Amino acid sequence: MELNSQLVAPTLTGVAAFLLAWLAFGKGRSKAPAAASANIPADERETKPPPVSAAKRSTAAHSKPAPAAEAKPAAEAKPAAEAKPAAAADAHPTTAADTKPATATDAKPTAPAAGKSGKPAKPAAKAIVWEALPGELDDEDITVIHAIPVFENGADLTIEAASVAIEGESEDDRVSRIELSYEEDAEAEEVTSASARILLYAAGDSDQGRVRKRNEDSLLVMPERSLFAVADGMGGHRGGAVASSLAIDALQDAFDREAFEGRVQSTGNVPRRARELAAAVHMTNECVRSMAFADRELSDMGTTLVAARFSPNKQRLYVGHVGDSRCYRLRQGKLRQLTTDHTMASLGVKGPSANHLYQAIGVSPGLAIDLIVDKPQDDDVYVLCSDGLSKMVNDDELRDVLLEHEDLESALYTLIEAANDRGGNDNVTVIIVKVLARASKKAMESIAQQAVN
Repeated sequence: MELNSQLVAPTLTGVAAFLLAWLAFGKGRSKAPAAASANIPADERETKPPPVSAAKRSTAAHSKPAPAAEAKPAAEAKPAAEAKPAAAADAHPTTAADTKPATATDAKPTAPAAGKSGKPAKPAAKAIVWEALPGELDDEDITVIHAIPVFENGADLTIEAASVAIEGESEDDRVSRIELSYEEDAEAEEVTSASARILLYAAGDSDQGRVRKRNEDSLLVMPERSLFAVADGMGGHRGGAVASSLAIDALQDAFDREAFEGRVQSTGNVPRRARELAAAVHMTNECVRSMAFADRELSDMGTTLVAARFSPNKQRLYVGHVGDSRCYRLRQGKLRQLTTDHTMASLGVKGPSANHLYQAIGVSPGLAIDLIVDKPQDDDVYVLCSDGLSKMVNDDELRDVLLEHEDLESALYTLIEAANDRGGNDNVTVIIVKVLARASKKAMESIAQQAVN
């Protein structure tokens, strides 16, 4: 039987078309519908984003790291540091073995658990990476990634050269300049004694005041290092408390580790201990500035800092200063302000902006650090304070209180109370340091009394 070629050709063509259609339909039905990538966790996608640390992943979905220990303010300021002698040989202090550095700040978390040695165990630093979101680089002069050290417990920091890279900023920009000055008789070089020539007694405390909702001041009383400091923070909802706390923690850490890594320069010779203090102040600037760039909620923060480092064996005092927190000295009934406020008024500006600061810790890559060298005398009294005291209690009143109250704690709380009685417009932080010559009658009586106790 012969096939009609005119019928077979169309029939075969139709069959082929049917088979192709059926195969295509079958393949389409065998595929599962693709899920939207937005509904799949990042760690389950076939194409994963660049890996990040577990610490970052645990913070939140946002690309900002949490500040150290979340920098939650404490409920109350710590009680005043006891007025105990802090004099000692520079290398090996002679204070009691249980003497610990006392810090007071509203931004301090609780202390970490003690290790096997009985001392609080320091947490290891963790690098938290913050990646700038797309589009933000157009508006801000920043690099894509900033890495800074973040710690489990902000009260026991180990600062590891925190740094921020900013476009157009060189390493030379991140150098602080030392402005050195000497008080009378302080410039002459003296041989460091084998034992302490002076004894130090100190008391300090901080108060919220009557107006402010929180305390943004921090202080450091570190007798085993003969180091005392006051920081007055500013900026945003919680930035001030974080800034002052970071500055104090970084300063304490530098002296704990004896690591003075800040880059400073000067036009003349600077005593070693003074240069170390300046380097530590620059390190506080790096630390606060790094955190400000890492957390946008803290971007406007900064702090003042005044730090006093005594050398009992050399009978010298080195004061490092940025901002308008002050250092006073009472000697033979006369009060002298050793520091100069870094305000616009000091540059000749008048009017409402005269009290504005022209520099502070954490605001610029480099600072002009005032360094004052003094030679403490027997019966000298030094006062470090925030402007919550200096703006409410004038110099004459400060002098009178110091002369009327030989007991340091009595003088301390009289000054804080006086500031609050006049309105308490700001946080009030005060440290008082009493100097006695080791061979003086008062020093001998004090040493004998401590031996009895």
